[in-house]
Amino acid sequence: MKINPKNLQQSERTYTCGKKKLPYVPSKPELLKLLAYVDDVSLGFMIFVGTFQGLRIGEIVNLSWSDVDLLNGELKIVDGKNTRRYKSGYGRDRIVPINEMFLKHWKAWRLMNPEQSHVIPDEDRYGVRAPNHTLIRRYQQKLWDALKKAELLEVDFYQKNGTPRYKFHMHSFRHVCGTNLRRAGMKIEDIRDFLGHEDIETTQVYTELTRDDLREASNIAYAYPKSHLGLQKMPRMEISIDKETLKLQKEIIEKQLELARLQMTGGMVMQEVECYGNL
Repeated sequence: MKINPKNLQQSERTYTCGKKKLPYVPSKPELLKLLAYVDDVSLGFMIFVGTFQGLRIGEIVNLSWSDVDLLNGELKIVDGKNTRRYKSGYGRDRIVPINEMFLKHWKAWRLMNPEQSHVIPDEDRYGVRAPNHTLIRRYQQKLWDALKKAELLEVDFYQKNGTPRYKFHMHSFRHVCGTNLRRAGMKIEDIRDFLGHEDIETTQVYTELTRDDLREASNIAYAYPKSHLGLQKMPRMEISIDKETLKLQKEIIEKQLELARLQMTGGMVMQEVECYGNL
């Protein structure tokens, strides 16, 4: 089913597919809302793999169980993206670790698909599997359908050929992974290797995306309690002054001035203190 952008939120901006525009990173509430409308379990696992392993959609549909080491917790990505593929005819291989907290999900998924050769099952009853590019289009369409139901499908901009570029797409889950790795303190070089970037400049986008987190951390670091500075916040006192109070204050001041005059002239200070001691 083709998505008609007429009923969607739109932007009149037009871009090429350059790298200067910061990618959109879905929030946790948006991801949870989306998953509530995902009715295809394979799409759900693809979202899981993209979010926590940072794999590209092409790498996910191409991933074979023979390249998944559930004993040591590793994924072998074979023939991944390579900008020089036109010269070598082959992509780049890399090893992606599986965090221990996610191994149980991988093992459960394997038990659900014991006869399948690929992590994302698609073999028909004759064992014939659709080409990867067909699977990519199929699952991208399923994601758009779920996003539309969740009211999260939004046109970010239109490309020069008039094709809409949606704000939220399969690659967004990979951006969630890279951003979370950076927020967790992973070095940018390690994130590059984890995601399989050829150029570290591509990975630097996650430094830009987490600048607000660094700013918030610095604000927390310098937000010293006032007690550390020796300053105490005093309660504000409301004083109502009437005529009788002003008259009493005037009498006290006059007597204090008289006492001071007697002290300076050598009068009988003790008598004066006893006289005015009740004030």
